[in-house]
Amino acid sequence: MSEHGQATMLSSVRRIDHLPAATTFAKYPASWYLFGASRDLKPGQTLSRKLFGRTLVGYRTTKGSPVIMDSRCSHLGADLTGGKVEADCIRCPFHGWAYGPDGRCVSIPNSNEIPGFARQMIFPVAERHGLIFVFFGAEALFPLPSFSAVSDDDLVAAPPARFIADTSWYMVAAHGYDEQHFETVHGRRLLTPLTVDRPATYARRSRYTAEIVGNRYYDRFLRSRLSRSVSISITTWGGTMVMISGDFGRVKSLFMIALEPLNDQQTLCSVIVFKQRSLTPVNRWLWDPLSLTVRKLLTRAYLIDEVRGLGCPRYAPHRLIAADREMKEYFRWVAALPQSRNLHDPHAVNPQPQTANAKVR
Repeated sequence: MSEHGQATMLSSVRRIDHLPAATTFAKYPASWYLFGASRDLKPGQTLSRKLFGRTLVGYRTTKGSPVIMDSRCSHLGADLTGGKVEADCIRCPFHGWAYGPDGRCVSIPNSNEIPGFARQMIFPVAERHGLIFVFFGAEALFPLPSFSAVSDDDLVAAPPARFIADTSWYMVAAHGYDEQHFETVHGRRLLTPLTVDRPATYARRSRYTAEIVGNRYYDRFLRSRLSRSVSISITTWGGTMVMISGDFGRVKSLFMIALEPLNDQQTLCSVIVFKQRSLTPVNRWLWDPLSLTVRKLLTRAYLIDEVRGLGCPRYAPHRLIAADREMKEYFRWVAALPQSRNLHDPHAVNPQPQTANAKVR
């Protein structure tokens, strides 16, 4: 090979192997996050939640629609959490400025003038399965994800199981593309090669079929009661929403992991387990809760065992090898996702709030 050819090849290798620096990843990706349970956001009351490094406040309109906005009043920064909900508005407890569902101030006591800066940052909201989700951005880049094979109306969800992973959010989501850890951590020996594709602009999906070779109690339960193999699909949306389905033949496992960065090296993981709703009222009352409890226990144990065995993994791009090819591609993809801009400016002009309940396929 000529010197020119060797130089071209080396340049190509360097370009292919280039990986983003840790500083490239967003602190809070522009994606969906779990705000809380629907039952906690009661009509006529406010509910606050620390998220994205700020405090958000939520309330319901007269029609029951959830509204989530920055809790710091655009006037002098008072906390709207202590405000009063009046019809479709929330009134600041400090000076009585009232803000509507679009974030605009609609009235100021003893004043006919409403300045242009009098508006709150409004966050897109989606409510589903008794849970409220919020998008970090002025508008949602994609609807709240769904499972493509099942209608949302046909699913019932268990309350979230939560645990903290001692690693960054992008390292947690990278597990779906880490072929080496499937057997060593999860006891899943690949029977087919890992395949990765992009089902949508802001989604990355991995799929594989594996033999269940682990010896933990839930592995033995799955082998004896369901199947000795499983087909898995893992789709990561926006870096923080991970939709996982497992096909054991007679039984389908469906769960979502909602990631929330707590700091650079800690991530709150909320695991939401689903099952297809039973057809008869009796089974919905008796069987669905029992089945969800069992599924939640098995899924939580499966994930908790992973977290306990990992220690505190850190992103080290210079130590990734050829066998980490799909992880490398994942890191490139997630680092290139759009980031929310100008959200710290309380005077920024905001669009109308969105309720993004459309399904993603």
